[in-house]
Amino acid sequence: MKRKKTKRSWGWFGWTMLSVVLVTIIGSTVFFFTIFQFNISSLFQESEAANNSEVNEENSQQNNDETSKNIEHVQETVGKQHQEIGAFISETHAFYNETTGYGGINNLDWDEQQSKAKAIQSQIHLQLRDVKNESLKNDLEKVNVFAKRVVQDQSVEAVQSLHRYFHDLDIALNEYNGYDKIWNVTETLAETD
Repeated sequence: MKRKKTKRSWGWFGWTMLSVVLVTIIGSTVFFFTIFQFNISSLFQESEAANNSEVNEENSQQNNDETSKNIEHVQETVGKQHQEIGAFISETHAFYNETTGYGGINNLDWDEQQSKAKAIQSQIHLQLRDVKNESLKNDLEKVNVFAKRVVQDQSVEAVQSLHRYFHDLDIALNEYNGYDKIWNVTETLAETD
């Protein structure tokens, strides 16, 4: 007797296992790309990114030389004239590095931030009349506005702006070189006279 050739089916167990494996793969992929904030289309554009990075490196090198000369000039002039404010800026920048750096901006202690913002306001009020440089004076007035927003509104954006202002001012006045990023938010650092 001959057996009939029958098609073997997967059955419920086979389909269940296939479904579990597919859902796991899809879920893991979505989770991975969401957590690490990857853009799927960027995976297929490597050559374009390489060309752009080469151009950016050349421009960056030219800008770094000009920026370094500008920073040295500002440190020699404005930084030397305003050493007391420079010490205040350095101490405040260290506070913001400690409280907002490495993801701390997402978990702020508002009592601490508001207390520091009030101290910033009073310190600026005391020292602003002694500032001779107009660019520095304008920057300190903007810092005062952001500090007021922190006190009144608990604004995360204002805390971030304060950190960026103090970062750039610390570079301009105190030769801070702990980080090579310049946010270009201050008039003082843009000064070229």
